[in-house]
Amino acid sequence: MTSLREPDDLRALRPRLQAMVVVVLLAFLVLLGRLCQLQVLEGEHYVRRAERNFIDTIEAPALRGRIFDAQGRPLASNRPAYTLYVTARPRVVVETDDPGARSQTGSRVPLSDAQIDALADLVDFVDAADREQFVAAIVRRRDRDEGIYPFAVRGNLTWQEFARIQTRKDALGDWLEIRESARRFYPAGELTAFVTGYVGEITPEGLANSAGSYRPGDRVGKTGMERQWENYLRGRPGKRSRVVDVHHHPVKDPPRDALAALPPDEDPIPGQDVYLTLDLDLQRVAAEAFADKPAGALVAIEPDTGRIVAMLSVPAIDPNRWQQPIGRDQYKAWSESLLKPFIDRTVQEHYFPGSTYKVVSALAALDDPTFDPEKTITCDGYVNYGGRRFKCTHKHGPVNLEQAIVQSCNVYFYTLAIDTVLSLERMELFARRLGLGERTGIGINSEAKGRIPTEAFEAREGTYQRGVRLNSAIGQGNVTATVLQVAVLYAAIANGGRVMTPYIVDRIETPDRRLVLQNKPQVRRDLEPVLPADRDRIHAGLTGVVNNELGTAYSERLGAVVVAGKTGTAQVGALDKKTKTPKIGPIPGFDFTQDHAWFAGYAPADAPKIVVVAFVEHGGVGADAAAPIVMKVIESYLGSRSETPQPRRPGGVPPPLPGQRNKDPLGDSAPSPDRAVALTGARLPGDRPLGPPPPKPEETGPSGHVAKTSPSPGPGGGKQQKPGTKKKKQQPGKKKQASKKQEVLP
Repeated sequence: MTSLREPDDLRALRPRLQAMVVVVLLAFLVLLGRLCQLQVLEGEHYVRRAERNFIDTIEAPALRGRIFDAQGRPLASNRPAYTLYVTARPRVVVETDDPGARSQTGSRVPLSDAQIDALADLVDFVDAADREQFVAAIVRRRDRDEGIYPFAVRGNLTWQEFARIQTRKDALGDWLEIRESARRFYPAGELTAFVTGYVGEITPEGLANSAGSYRPGDRVGKTGMERQWENYLRGRPGKRSRVVDVHHHPVKDPPRDALAALPPDEDPIPGQDVYLTLDLDLQRVAAEAFADKPAGALVAIEPDTGRIVAMLSVPAIDPNRWQQPIGRDQYKAWSESLLKPFIDRTVQEHYFPGSTYKVVSALAALDDPTFDPEKTITCDGYVNYGGRRFKCTHKHGPVNLEQAIVQSCNVYFYTLAIDTVLSLERMELFARRLGLGERTGIGINSEAKGRIPTEAFEAREGTYQRGVRLNSAIGQGNVTATVLQVAVLYAAIANGGRVMTPYIVDRIETPDRRLVLQNKPQVRRDLEPVLPADRDRIHAGLTGVVNNELGTAYSERLGAVVVAGKTGTAQVGALDKKTKTPKIGPIPGFDFTQDHAWFAGYAPADAPKIVVVAFVEHGGVGADAAAPIVMKVIESYLGSRSETPQPRRPGGVPPPLPGQRNKDPLGDSAPSPDRAVALTGARLPGDRPLGPPPPKPEETGPSGHVAKTSPSPGPGGGKQQKPGTKKKKQQPGKKKQASKKQEVLP
């Protein structure tokens, strides 16, 4: 009979079997849990990762906003272009010797030097340095993790470059791609170069500070409007998705399932359009007026609103040049040019304002209750003070405040400074009340503040002397201002005493013409306006400068409109005191021994609509070099044409003295060479020469003798003897010195 009891060995194995069953069940539970995690909990995540194998998302760049002038004419727009993209660490295909096996995509392999050189041979470079930068950019990316992504290595490909690369693309490999893009185009070229500015590739420092809002290769505003309004102009890029194969090639006819898996495209949002107050026609008139002036600046502003209608600085570089690589030699020539084509002379550089500053000194004097503007001061042509002789342009005789402005008498203001009516503190007070010594707020091109000295400043600089007040009273010494600041100053005189905040952006709109921002005239509430009675006295003097026979700009007056203004000639002639030779080498049409020329004017005098300030660097006499430029711009703006054209002096001839107006010679002078653009003209080193300078004109004096015109008028401005006076002989051993901080001409 068989026993129903289990053997002892089976009873001993039962716990082991149970343990094995538990282990197997646990293993299956773990696998089931992991399967649930992958399929249910993280299924969406792995679906997205799988889609990355056949979905490629590329950035769709946004069109940059355009810039227009006041009439809606484009100053900055976009043109279609092609950009070369390179993947520095592409995937490679692993080939096998087995004919039955399929080739497989292997790991990423960095590009070889031979591959990079082969690509470089298809690109047109401006010089060897340009090629080195191209190669270095690819090498730098292939050694980093971001080398697995395509990046823009060359923009604005020419048609020849596009054709060469496209025809050799299959032979080179799959790591090349040419995409459609847009490039910036500036129709006005150098005419508005400093206003519009230009765009360029973002720097590594800018990329690090962008907080991820920019990518390598992005182009950003560098100067001008492009930089100031970058956030409005750049727009927001979009995204485009496409189906690609294992080689990252776009699939022409992708499966429906693959297309359904593509994420929705994000359309790029174009940048917003900026409309300026600038009048392109007036800007062109100003440029033509500067045609024979190698360096200078002009600002035209509406006195009642602060709207800038013209803003010119010469020389300038065509901003379209920055859209292509620039050779090292060309960039060096620009950066070392004595004409400084990178500097915006309207706001970035500050100069001695010369006699244009005398309106500030006059207002400061009128604030003194002991000052009598009708009291005359006799001008003998100089004053002695502190062991120095401070000279005037010539002997004016007795003059009051109005005539001191009309005839630009330095001695009058010297005397007020000696009598402490014009202290540094009082002049500083009124200079700052008129907007000098601080930025105007226009906000472009790193605007300079200028400088208004005080006794504390002079003591700190170690330049305080007894004659500092005298130099400051006539706009020399340590007084400096930008061309825009002088324009704001004279706009305040023209509009009755209110200092306006200048602006050049009228409004900003979206591409579908929806208003985003609208600028309005703003009065500087923090600055006390000029008293009406004081303003009227200054206005009377400025009107006489142009319309009184004794005025320094009388010969430049317009016949159809009354202009008020002030000449200025700041002494900066760069002469070596010992050798009497220029410290800097000669430049055709640019004489460093000449002083800076200013003219600030507004018209019509009784109801001003326009203020124009012209500055000609080393132009000589203000009435001769700068005043004609201002008159041309005013004439164009007001549409006035004189029925009886006023006589014009030959270039380089100083203005005649009182009593000689009707005898001013009008001989023809040889025209100066046309001012070519900074890229191809003769103003910059390495450019074509302009040829020999024009011959010096000879002038017939009142007595009938012929006197050669001096190319470098001294403190007397090319002195002419006043009728009825004896000519003083120069004492032996005494030579005229050109001082940088002495006095100015009218």
